[in-house]
Amino acid sequence: MVKFLIKKDFKDVHTGQVYKKGEEQEFTVKRVDEIEQNLDGSFLVRKEDKKKK
Repeated sequence: MVKFLIKKDFKDVHTGQVYKKGEEQEFTVKRVDEIEQNLDGSFLVRKEDKKKK
């Protein structure tokens, strides 16, 4: 799972969950690919893991 920042509100077609701008959520890479195909790349931004060096 990878953490993403929500940039625009959207509703998940699979779960019905509404994601709001400014929230941080974890998604699988596969799920993010599906979201970007159905919407576009401007809805999610990957958060950098600051623990990794």
